[in-house]
Amino acid sequence: MIGNSKPKSIFLLLMITFIMTGCISKEDRSILEKAKGDGLTYSEYFKSVDELDHRQNVIYYKPLPIDKMLALVPESMKKSVHLVNSKKLPFEVNEQTAYVVTSKDEQGNLQNQLQLTYLNNSEYGQPEEFLIISVTEVDENPLEKYDFSKEKTDTVGNEIKKEILTDEIPIFHQVINTNGGLAYRYYMYNEKEERVGTMVTSANELYSYYNGHLYHVGYWVENQNTKGVQEEILQVTKEFILSK
Repeated sequence: MIGNSKPKSIFLLLMITFIMTGCISKEDRSILEKAKGDGLTYSEYFKSVDELDHRQNVIYYKPLPIDKMLALVPESMKKSVHLVNSKKLPFEVNEQTAYVVTSKDEQGNLQNQLQLTYLNNSEYGQPEEFLIISVTEVDENPLEKYDFSKEKTDTVGNEIKKEILTDEIPIFHQVINTNGGLAYRYYMYNEKEERVGTMVTSANELYSYYNGHLYHVGYWVENQNTKGVQEEILQVTKEFILSK
């Protein structure tokens, strides 16, 4: 169980300009600037069905500003990732960073994962509020393996709500309403070591599958347990997933 502590990492924005189309092939990966790295990001609650904690042959790349990274995403992800209108977020955004991590699953299939990070940093450069969106390519819908709609709490007793993304497609909303929560992981960059690692903290989370991609969102904001803030984040997430 992780207590409700705010993450204390500093993200580096690296400015690189180039254009890439298609999937992240061997040639494309040689254009991106690789980085040392360790750790993976995944949902602690849903990992039993999506198995994103078991990826192999992981390659990390140095982070980029979000607008530049979106010009570089593989063709297979172009319709699945978009800019978030930061004015719709319930906090001031003063840093926007994107990460790409490629890996192979246990069957040897290549997976691309993109993380979009929206931060409100303190004057000391430490995140005080955040919205983090992770998009991962998958071959099948892991939510078909188990009916999570009957669950009312996660494994540590926090509320989990089934919302509707569109039609009958669910999006699950985990809300921390106890003294702690499941581990929430996101990528961060250590400039001194030139290494991508994972920060572990706690956060409210959203999780859904849509058109071949898993969407996992974490957020920590002031008044995050009010219905108004939760609805704002839910709507931003739904717009992100469903935008064309």
